[in-house]
Amino acid sequence: MENYEKTGYLREPFRLFHLKDSHGGEMQLHYHDFYKMIVFYGGNVRYMIEGKSYVLEPGDIVLVNRFDIHRPTIDSAVPYERTVLYISADCLENCRAPGYDSLFCFSQAAEKKSYVLRVEDLGDTEAGRLLDRMKAGGDGYGWKREEALLFELFLLSVNRLCMEHKETRDIRPGAVYNPKVIDLLAYLREHLFEEISIDALAETFYISKYHMMRLFKSETGYTIHRYMTEKRIAAAKEKLLDGLPAAKVSEECGFQDYSTFLRAFQSCVHMTPTAFAEARKDRRWGTAHNLP
Repeated sequence: MENYEKTGYLREPFRLFHLKDSHGGEMQLHYHDFYKMIVFYGGNVRYMIEGKSYVLEPGDIVLVNRFDIHRPTIDSAVPYERTVLYISADCLENCRAPGYDSLFCFSQAAEKKSYVLRVEDLGDTEAGRLLDRMKAGGDGYGWKREEALLFELFLLSVNRLCMEHKETRDIRPGAVYNPKVIDLLAYLREHLFEEISIDALAETFYISKYHMMRLFKSETGYTIHRYMTEKRIAAAKEKLLDGLPAAKVSEECGFQDYSTFLRAFQSCVHMTPTAFAEARKDRRWGTAHNLP
């Protein structure tokens, strides 16, 4: 299996950084243990998330859930400018309040399979103004507390924008995808921990297995087996961090036996499940697997 791990931890509840560069090309498919939000300002960028590809426009907000496989393809002839927010799961949970779901924008993205929120004149919105204030930064008394409050207000504003666009989130200008592949992805996620053969999958979708495998690879960039393995390992890491024994995790995540699980885990994470759980005890917020 190809390896696309990268060391790096999100050690704080959230991290914001603004980037403008001309590094072009197609990044490897990757995922994060945390949530990611990208506000796009300029460039010629196509962003692929879970089988859907978006040509980004200024003002777009890209919403990437934990463990969503994604990558940008960047034209180096045009500077790529964006603000990136990494947000831990704990941070989002702590922002919840009665009558307010702080994860609404991300859950809607997953539910609608629509990962880009298109906002005209983002700078004129409350979300845009709050983000500008966060980017400006500060070093005065209480700045870190002010930054945390600004973040919560920004998140609230983005959730309000998502609520306004709730009924049309599945209609995405610029989204390119193959409906058959999207259906395949949805089926695989629904049956992630079950034993699924390629032959049975092809029969379920009334498609030649060879055509199905070629189509999946061309649309997503990786094989069906690799997709299932990566998703299972992502789920396994969560269960390990919750304190479940490795043998039980292997069983719950659909691996045929522990040795198969161990080989897959070491191939993806470069350490044993036990070593991973020990190493992460003091690293609460999340791991990055390739950036950004």
